[in-house]
Amino acid sequence: MNPYYPFSGQKDWEVGSWLLRSGLSMEKIDSFLSLDMIKTLPLSFHSAKELRGRVEMLPSGPRWMSQVVPTAHLMKSPIVLYWHDPLDCISGLLNHPAFHDHLDFTPCRVYSTAQ
Repeated sequence: MNPYYPFSGQKDWEVGSWLLRSGLSMEKIDSFLSLDMIKTLPLSFHSAKELRGRVEMLPSGPRWMSQVVPTAHLMKSPIVLYWHDPLDCISGLLNHPAFHDHLDFTPCRVYSTAQ
């Protein structure tokens, strides 16, 4: 039950996340990971390719969909409607490991006053 899977833990995730958001090229990431000081860290990846492979294992959220909305009048740019499939959103919430022990489907009554 590792919430940072496919990374080994929080520190592993933080290093990987920083490297991917840093704007470094794959070559520069490999160069960083080959430093002796970094090699001593218990990272679950040792190259940019391994890091990228771990990221590709992460679950993705609902995909965005779009549609151009036709109008009766000329516009400078088209009107585009963006949305998510509601079933994909619900599935993403129900399958998210962070919510595993926090979902309750038992009906309950919510009172607005003490009476």
